[in-house]
Amino acid sequence: MNWPAGEAALVTGAASGIGLGMARALVAAGAKVALADIDGERVAAAVQELTDAGGTVVGVSLDVTDPDQWVAAADKAEAALGPISILCNNAGLSGGKEIDRTTLDVWRWVYRVNVEAQFIGVSVFLPRFKARGGRCHIVNTASMAGIVPMQRVGAYSSAKFASFSFSMILRDELKGTGIGVSVLCPGTVATRIAVNSGEREAELLGQDADSAAIEGNFALTSQGADPDRVGDQVVEAMQKGQFLIITHRDWEPLVTAVHTEIRQAFAECDDRHGPDVSARYLVQGFNPVAE
Repeated sequence: MNWPAGEAALVTGAASGIGLGMARALVAAGAKVALADIDGERVAAAVQELTDAGGTVVGVSLDVTDPDQWVAAADKAEAALGPISILCNNAGLSGGKEIDRTTLDVWRWVYRVNVEAQFIGVSVFLPRFKARGGRCHIVNTASMAGIVPMQRVGAYSSAKFASFSFSMILRDELKGTGIGVSVLCPGTVATRIAVNSGEREAELLGQDADSAAIEGNFALTSQGADPDRVGDQVVEAMQKGQFLIITHRDWEPLVTAVHTEIRQAFAECDDRHGPDVSARYLVQGFNPVAE
């Protein structure tokens, strides 16, 4: 039996898009899956689909920004499926416009969904993973917007940068524990993120949704990659212990430009401040603050 056959997973944002693609791929690989989402109607449809396909699944209602709901979701999932050993922190939303046109409420909402929720999920499941031992895995969905800064979606892009960094730190802190970490940085994928984000942002602001903008963004994302193929790629990456998961090579020149700018800044640094003791400690793998 090949891992993750027989394992139990919890996937957030699992009612549609990449989350549902992950759930389908995990079921195809023999895993049991808890589909967690705030959209109860779509979760029920997804559960029915995967059950009809022979999967062992359960639907879980979850607002990923609510810590209490996370604990309840974890307990319900494990009561139905057994110990969870795979956490897919996939739920995410976009929001906001240019920086000076983004309200603080929207900024905080975008960060709660895209970053804080991943921290809460890890905080709930990581102690369980460590206590039980054995092979476990955490997947955080970031974005290419978490590697390449994107204008006019500053809240989303900077939140995804934080998700990417969070995942790298988590990976390094868990080396040697048997708990793997992956971060998914997809390009454009055919999901409902434009619709869900637009409608919920309007609700948050107490405004009517901008139907034209939502339809235009949805038309663009609809031309993206098949989320089921992305789900397959994620499961393959987990099986191989791969950390960084990239879906589209088209972004490579943009990523290279970011790295070139950073390297150029180092090349031009005259080191007037002398050596940095913190850098030496980090290179040696010793953190004096934590000791």
